[in-house]
Amino acid sequence: MLEAQESFESKQASMFAALDKLLALQNAMLLESRLIKAFFIYSISIFVIYMFTSTKRTYTVRPRLYIGLCLTLLIEVAIIRLTVNDIEQKTWKINLLRSTFAVIALVQLMHAIFTYRDYEVLNHQLLHTLIEKVNGMQRYHKLSWEEDSDLNWSSWLNSNLPEDEDWTEDHDYLVPEEVGENIIPASSIKEYDLRQRHLH
Repeated sequence: MLEAQESFESKQASMFAALDKLLALQNAMLLESRLIKAFFIYSISIFVIYMFTSTKRTYTVRPRLYIGLCLTLLIEVAIIRLTVNDIEQKTWKINLLRSTFAVIALVQLMHAIFTYRDYEVLNHQLLHTLIEKVNGMQRYHKLSWEEDSDLNWSSWLNSNLPEDEDWTEDHDYLVPEEVGENIIPASSIKEYDLRQRHLH
């Protein structure tokens, strides 16, 4: 009877050891399946973030969202591997972590959309405004110069330049005399007064 009880206890102990091994194997498989599931979820999240940040308005938040996604993945892996809570507690923590990241990412996307400034359009508008102002100033100066000048240039040219003279000839220019290889002017150079003369 005692021998049968001892053999039963040994069989029971070996059965419990086998059950412990099966439970450890099941936990390892569950851990690996959770990691594979997390890998697929975060791969899809990378693609979704890329799609949402492909516009000019949201492109600037892409690096921050990717950094936040990597931190979320590391925290989730730490929760799966290092915590000793039951499966329901781990699932609750992981879902809370993912929901927090989703809310923060959505807030950052909305902030980027509503605070976006297209500097190319602003620069184009500013350049267009400056061109209009410069053109207006040039028109104003041209009109004021024409109003201030009471000289009729066409009549002045007709009266001071006779028709029988060639306009290409300069009567004040003297041809230099050549002595050897040196050029010596025939007379001193005449200075021209280039200031505007007012004719009355």
